[in-house]
Amino acid sequence: MTIHLPENLEVSILEVVRSGQFASVDDAMAEAAQMLLERIHQAQPSPEPPTSPQEPGSVARKPIWDRILERAAEIPDEEWDKLPTDSVGPARSLRLRQHGSAQ
Repeated sequence: MTIHLPENLEVSILEVVRSGQFASVDDAMAEAAQMLLERIHQAQPSPEPPTSPQEPGSVARKPIWDRILERAAEIPDEEWDKLPTDSVGPARSLRLRQHGSAQ
């Protein structure tokens, strides 16, 4: 990955590396990125507890299929009915699954 920083930030990072606080620019930038991600995650609501073991420090996330079904549930049936389908097309089968009528 290549990043472009304002000159004042680049100079400051190089000075910190030269002072020995970090072994390399990559190490300094990795810590900066980690701090940014932690700050972003602290500003967001806390995620649901993980349902399976994860690596320490990883963020629990809902499986994509759960997120898709949640979003699909928000779509009114009238909108689903506007989509072209065959006898049991993708739109109808998704709607059936979200209502628990099909597997």
